[in-house]
Amino acid sequence: MALFKLAASIFLLASSPAYGFTSPTTLIARSKQISNSNNLSHHNSFFPSKIAISTTTTSSSLSALPISSTIPTLDISRTIIGLLLAQKISNSGYKKQSLSKSGAISAFLVASFSLATSFRNGLTLLAFYWTSSKLTRVGSKIKGKLEEGHTEGGERGASQVFACSLIAVLCACVRRILVGNDGPLLSTSVGLLGDQLTLAYVAFFACCAGDTWASELGVLSKSLPRLIIKPWKQVPPGTNGGISFVGLAASAAGGTFMGLIHGLLVPGGIASMLPFNLPSMLGAISSAAFKKEVLILSLVGFIGGFGGSLLDSVLGATIQVTYYDDVEEKIVKRSGPNAKRVGGLAFLSNEMVNVVSTALSALIAALTARSLLSIMI
Repeated sequence: MALFKLAASIFLLASSPAYGFTSPTTLIARSKQISNSNNLSHHNSFFPSKIAISTTTTSSSLSALPISSTIPTLDISRTIIGLLLAQKISNSGYKKQSLSKSGAISAFLVASFSLATSFRNGLTLLAFYWTSSKLTRVGSKIKGKLEEGHTEGGERGASQVFACSLIAVLCACVRRILVGNDGPLLSTSVGLLGDQLTLAYVAFFACCAGDTWASELGVLSKSLPRLIIKPWKQVPPGTNGGISFVGLAASAAGGTFMGLIHGLLVPGGIASMLPFNLPSMLGAISSAAFKKEVLILSLVGFIGGFGGSLLDSVLGATIQVTYYDDVEEKIVKRSGPNAKRVGGLAFLSNEMVNVVSTALSALIAALTARSLLSIMI
């Protein structure tokens, strides 16, 4: 029953403005049109001689409304596929120990809603989790010696899943409700809002990927990292706020990858590269628009990944506590007899620092959307 209710709510979200949620202004316009049509039909009951003409007028008015009696097959299919895919991935993550039980449930929820808003949003989210899971396994033996509680699968709980997805999924849902179907940049009729939410979505996951890739690969650097707020000071691998060349390169690559994926998956994008008349038959966007989409989103990804990772490191070095156990010779999560504080303050957890850095990255991308999109004009 709970799954049915979830499916119903996701379906309503996935429905296009013609079938599901609409903006308040659209609802008002529709209600006025329907009211006028009803009044006209009532008027016709007193004037039989005008029924034929008025009926035609009424039918035309109703057909002009963005309301359809047909079932939105594409939205239903996407919702069902999203639920099945989210369930399969969350179960797989739980079995492979990359997700805890709470993490698997959380992953199912965010993946379902993200896929319901558009395939592009859902696949971008899944690309982040897939690459993060794979990179966690790279050098797992070395990481186990350096970090407390590190497992080969990098098991993630609900707090970690939500910290690295919830804000972006909310952006996708808001865009779906207020703007409508996913599409290329500079293509909506509601001004800048749709593009701001798209850039915020990309910047969020770019920051997440940049931080994750830097953490998973940077810790394997042969040279000791340096504290970002004191570049002359070397710190143990895994220290919050520690940066290295390998980590910074990984953060830039991770962010760019997320932007590239989101750009390549724009609706009608890949179809524009097909030969003959297939692009027009498939409703493709222009080849130039596709290239610009990929370019701008890759740029946003690069800035979000590299800049977001630096922001996360600054926050980690200043307000997130780091303890190092001299006996175990590894970073630990809390103080103890042999653990001493080597940086930060006992103020925010790692998950909360991630939330702050990703939220700021998304906000900055949204606020600078007009300048970033000027590249496309």
